[in-house]
Amino acid sequence: MKKNMLFIAGLFSVLLFTSCAKEPANPGYAQYMFINAAPDVVAGLDFFVGDLKQNILPIAFGSNTGYNSTTPGTKEITVKFAGQPTIFSANKYNVSDLRDQPARYTLMAVNKLQNAELLWFQDNLTTPANDKAHLRIIHASADAPAINAFSGSSTTALYPAAISYKTATSFIALNATLRGTSYSIQIRNATTNAIIRSQPMTAVSGKIYTIVVRGAVTPSPWAPANTVSTTLVANN
Repeated sequence: MKKNMLFIAGLFSVLLFTSCAKEPANPGYAQYMFINAAPDVVAGLDFFVGDLKQNILPIAFGSNTGYNSTTPGTKEITVKFAGQPTIFSANKYNVSDLRDQPARYTLMAVNKLQNAELLWFQDNLTTPANDKAHLRIIHASADAPAINAFSGSSTTALYPAAISYKTATSFIALNATLRGTSYSIQIRNATTNAIIRSQPMTAVSGKIYTIVVRGAVTPSPWAPANTVSTTLVANN
């Protein structure tokens, strides 16, 4: 009987301690995507968070990764030429901790080698309304003029202001269906209205997209094909 009483008392103490102990802190996570929009880079790029390489294969010009995860805090980002110790560019960025709704970011390598730099944008991946998709534009071509974006031959721009280099628009809603709605998004010179690039896309209901304007008006001699063009990125 005494042993039983001791066992019950011990069990009660364990339960009491367990109920009073604090839950371990949730470290939270953020997610980030890397896009290579550097027109001078021929062999691709590797990118690192701290000392940890984030890609397996080199990231070619115009290509992107999916979203990777990291804990919150200040992160040192280093981008190197693929397979080499030579640094393209590096910077530190603060990663937020939103717990139940992870903060998401886009990191981009841009500009020619003599002016190599990184751009960092926070991504709003709020779920689109029914029968809608979301779209934003990022201007990542250093020597290209300010631009506007239009749906086909429309005379009304999708965004209220011209989009300059290093600028990301907000996400806007497009009509979409589950089977997909076809669009041709015209990127035009904001001053002359000349068409720079037409980006075809199929907007699926619930999906989120980014069009990246990248390349160079005057490409370097070793990368003549990397003229101004666009990349369509799926954010979800």
